Amino acid sequence: MTNALTTDPWATTDHDPTSYPQAAIVHPAAMSTSHALAMARADIHNAVNADDDHRRRQYALSARDNAAAVLTDPNRTPAERQYADYYFADAEALIAQTGGDPDA
Repeated sequence: MTNALTTDPWATTDHDPTSYPQAAIVHPAAMSTSHALAMARADIHNAVNADDDHRRRQYALSARDNAAAVLTDPNRTPAERQYADYYFADAEALIAQTGGDPDA
């Protein structure tokens, strides 16, 4: 028996998650700076603990992106900017150790 209130994402041929009703997803712009900082911090830790350069670079790139989101947010606090600076610098160092950013 299926629940009529549950939406099965595989029930249609449209598998693009951005096409679902906006109430069902969180728009990237709605992410708070504290959440972006937490994600950057977690990505830095994952990069440091990664077992190969590819994973290390991927986590570092993600950390850099999340830190940059905070750095460019006009509503950030001075403390959030300071932490984002640290995470951005750490991510850049990890990226450089793994051979650099392939998109730069």
